[in-house]
Amino acid sequence: MIHPFEIEELACEILGLDYDEIDANTAIIEEHLIEEFNIDFDMFCELINRLVPLIEVGKSPLTDEIFKGFAKDGMWLSKIKINNKP
Repeated sequence: MIHPFEIEELACEILGLDYDEIDANTAIIEEHLIEEFNIDFDMFCELINRLVPLIEVGKSPLTDEIFKGFAKDGMWLSKIKINNKP
């Protein structure tokens, strides 16, 4: 389970809030979550805790392209290509 403080920081990043500037005030974070996504902080925590185990990074054996996304049982549910060029 991810610590709620880490989820607060993630929420701030997603919402464009400065975690330090709002003094890590969960009420402010929740207000913005409700306003922007119609979800309270507890539900956001639940969602993040369910999504994080699905995060994978993988390399295509055919193209050598690297992807990140959500996967289950070795199959991508959704993915995006990572730019792996220097």
